[in-house]
Amino acid sequence: MNLWARTLRQLAVLAVALFFFSCEDDTSILGFKNPNKKLKVNFVDIPVESSVLLMDSLRTSNYYLSQGETNRLLVGKYNDDLFGEVSSNAITQFFTTSTAVTQFESGAVFDSVSLQLRFDFYSYGSLGFTPQTISVHEVENELMIDSLAYYFNKSNTPYNPTPLGTKTFAILPESFQEYINERKDTTITISLPLDAAFGQRIFDSAIKYRNATSTADSAFVNVSAFVKQFKGIAVVANDGDKVVGFNPSATASRITLHYHDTDTDSLQAHLSFTGVISYNQIKSNRSSTALAGLNQYSQPFTPDNNLRYIQAGTGTLTRLDFSRFYEFVDQDTNSTMIVNSAELHLGIPESTTYPQINVLSLRAITGEGHLKKIASRETNPAQYMADSTSLSLYAGQLGLAGNMFTPMSASGTMYTITQADSIHYNGFLTLFAQQLFKKEEHKVRFKYFALIPEDPQIAKSVNRLAFHEQNIKLRVYYTRPNEPTQ
Repeated sequence: MNLWARTLRQLAVLAVALFFFSCEDDTSILGFKNPNKKLKVNFVDIPVESSVLLMDSLRTSNYYLSQGETNRLLVGKYNDDLFGEVSSNAITQFFTTSTAVTQFESGAVFDSVSLQLRFDFYSYGSLGFTPQTISVHEVENELMIDSLAYYFNKSNTPYNPTPLGTKTFAILPESFQEYINERKDTTITISLPLDAAFGQRIFDSAIKYRNATSTADSAFVNVSAFVKQFKGIAVVANDGDKVVGFNPSATASRITLHYHDTDTDSLQAHLSFTGVISYNQIKSNRSSTALAGLNQYSQPFTPDNNLRYIQAGTGTLTRLDFSRFYEFVDQDTNSTMIVNSAELHLGIPESTTYPQINVLSLRAITGEGHLKKIASRETNPAQYMADSTSLSLYAGQLGLAGNMFTPMSASGTMYTITQADSIHYNGFLTLFAQQLFKKEEHKVRFKYFALIPEDPQIAKSVNRLAFHEQNIKLRVYYTRPNEPTQ
């Protein structure tokens, strides 16, 4: 190699090195003196470039892959100085419960109809005991019961603008949090009367079933026929400063028909929200914030205030770029390097009075900005085989969560980032970093990852976080054999 070429190569290595802060360390990560002087123990803080990404679709429907997934109706609105106005409406079908299938007695007469919703003690927004106003509307378009996986935060189901009923109520988030912390089995509901004509139509369907002379008369007990006649309700946020959660699976969440017959007053029949389609339509207005330019799905956006944003419910994510990690490990001088430990640091989040996200995870992102999902075995078998091969080459350190590629932890569970010291967000991903380091034929080396809210769940909450971009780094401890002395 001539002098000119050697000089260029040295300059290139120096330019890469300037990206990082590196240090030789005569101690191991546990603080013990390095017993093997043939190995250099070093660490390097690799800056992780980042941006903000908006998911193109976030499924918010309930009762789909429901094992371990929260079923929740989110209703309300609040203003956030960092994220703007956030609002959520809940759309849900309803159907008769097992106790309501019993045919009404002869002489039964409709009296009224009401809606009850049980709080699940989730709330987000103002911490004060302040009024919240919601309204209930009848849905105008049929929800497709075989399309449960395809209702998202951006889905739009039209509803009649004339409300069936309205309700103003107040909650104290501090009390709700106490119920959660103490795991109290407490039932607190709101109840509001609905338009009598709406209830009369449902009651008439029950009477028609009682007097049925054909299958067509039995819509009251046939869910596919029932939801064509009664398409559902929308619970809409009108005014307030909180988003609250209701439990659609609870027995206490229901529509109640009040009626009497010739022998008894104050009889009731119930319709529930369990097992039918329900989802949350979650919107945000970021026009007055640093996120005003975040309006294209799957396109990296860099706010001008050096903050990186994550918000559940709206699909606002922070995108991480691991390119500099690859630049570091691919240097010729690191060809024999061993990664001993790797820890992703996000730093201290921007101060807020709102509850933060407790747990974050990572998802791989394609070059087009979409979350990487495994292809369908049925519709795209060739890509499915390629994806399966890619997963296998990571030796169990890359798995699937909701069909999306996600790094795994040393224990074999999903890799997560938490506030280990109640201040800083960080998490070790040593084994995954070791797999990223290895070059193998047909192995996809993923560069981009998204930070995903896990607790509370991304699709059933609106919690948020913001980090300073300069604090996001990957700290890598590594060993490298010493060059033999001549």
